[in-house]
Amino acid sequence: MHTLRRVGICAATLTVVISPAATFEIIKAAAEGGTTVSLDSDLRSCDFSLMTTGAMVPRPALGTGSAVIHTAGSKAIAEVHLVDAPDPGTHFNVGLIQEPRPSSATCGPGDPGTAFTGMDTDAAGSATVTVQDTLRQGTTGVWVIIERPDPHSQNPAEFYTSEFLAPT
Repeated sequence: MHTLRRVGICAATLTVVISPAATFEIIKAAAEGGTTVSLDSDLRSCDFSLMTTGAMVPRPALGTGSAVIHTAGSKAIAEVHLVDAPDPGTHFNVGLIQEPRPSSATCGPGDPGTAFTGMDTDAAGSATVTVQDTLRQGTTGVWVIIERPDPHSQNPAEFYTSEFLAPT
C-alpha cells in the first residue's frame, strides 16, 4: 500500500513539473501568432475527411499530442509535440499536409504539398519536432499527421491527426 501511495505521489509531482512547462510553451507560441491544434487518434484521408472505416491497430492509441502551426513568409511551420509514455524510444513519421487537395490525391512523403520528417520519443515517451514546407498557390489550410509504421501492414500501427485545419 505504501509503495502504491509513493508511486501516486511521484506521478502527481511529475505531472505538476511537466504540465506548466508545456502549458507555457503553448501560450508563448500562441502569443507569437500560431494556431494551437490538438491531435486526435483519428485517421484521415488526404483531403482531410475523416475515414469511416478505420485500419485495425494492434492496440489503442495512448498518446496525446498538439501542434503549433504558423506561417512565416511563404512557409507553413508546425512545431509538433507528442507524449506516448507507454512506448519510449519509438519512431514516428510526422507530416505537414496542405489543403485543399482532391480526395484522389496521395499525401505521403514526397507528394506535392506535403513535408515529412522523423521523430523519436525519449525515455519518458516525449518528443518534439518542427516540420515546414513552402506554401503552394491556393493553399487555404494545413494539418498534421503523426504515424507509427507497422512492419506487418501498410496501415499505420498508431496515428494522430489534427483536430481541425489550421488556416494559412
